[in-house]
Amino acid sequence: MLQPDLAEVANINEEIERRLSVALVYLLGHVLEEQPQACWGTTPAVYALQYLMREAAISGNVDQIRLLYQRHKEVLAAPSMAGRASVVAWTEADLSTSERVLLQAAFQDDIGLTSHLQALAPEVVAQMRGRISRVMEAMHSCMPVWAQEFEALVALIVLAETEAGTFAGASAFPAWGAILVNPRSQVTDLDLVVTLIHESSHLKLFSAYLDDEIVLNDPNEVYSSPLRREARPMNGIYHAAFVLARMVSFMHNLRETGQAGAVIGTDLTVLDARIKSAVQGFEAAYDVIATQGKLTSLGRMIIEEAAAGVAAVKMVHVSA
Repeated sequence: MLQPDLAEVANINEEIERRLSVALVYLLGHVLEEQPQACWGTTPAVYALQYLMREAAISGNVDQIRLLYQRHKEVLAAPSMAGRASVVAWTEADLSTSERVLLQAAFQDDIGLTSHLQALAPEVVAQMRGRISRVMEAMHSCMPVWAQEFEALVALIVLAETEAGTFAGASAFPAWGAILVNPRSQVTDLDLVVTLIHESSHLKLFSAYLDDEIVLNDPNEVYSSPLRREARPMNGIYHAAFVLARMVSFMHNLRETGQAGAVIGTDLTVLDARIKSAVQGFEAAYDVIATQGKLTSLGRMIIEEAAAGVAAVKMVHVSA
């Protein structure tokens, strides 16, 4: 999973869409006894609605399922995304009230970094749209497989901030296909491209959890996290490690193209420092996982592949 794999991502999207359809047919037709639509859009908001309805079904709360459906059924009629990696702002012009309510619920994190999402100034949105377009165009030119995989994983890039303004980006399996980007945190184009790869890597890892627990540690137990001040569940540390490994691979691949300046607009010393930092972050997280993690066979395979990839980069690049 460390390197881009377009066939794998195509299969992932097909399977997740199939499961969405099965879930909605059951929730609407069998639980609510509504006539299901012949088809519905596969937008992140639809995934978020299905997730909330499914959670209510698990707890046996049919009234909550019906309430969610009545309030937000409009999103089911919305067409699927016309393009990939479409950039939208947290405004009524780009996202309906239902879409924003559903995506806010999906993006809610465990420590409140993404609570109370709000719109950005129009000029900030316009500038970020331009920067994302330029970065993606450059990636398509010198790293086409990375760019194509990103666009296969990400249907929607949502631009928003919070009053605290402390997050760089976010992703969530309940809002499959969407990532959240805070332009205030994207000071340089290197910051921006790393955030894009970071969040799309979370999406790729989420797919591994479809039929596997990956991490078996008690979710209520927390461990010292080398990447945050507060202790975190092992699952959070595992995600951080995998994403850091993907960032190391991406930045190393970018450097090897000889065209890094076209993507990030800065000299290689800045990129080298970011690679070194990501390697160190991965190694610290991996140590916690190796000593205290309880993983399935697949979970172990994924993190060991990540460790081997990071070690190879460290040997070739960081130690040079």
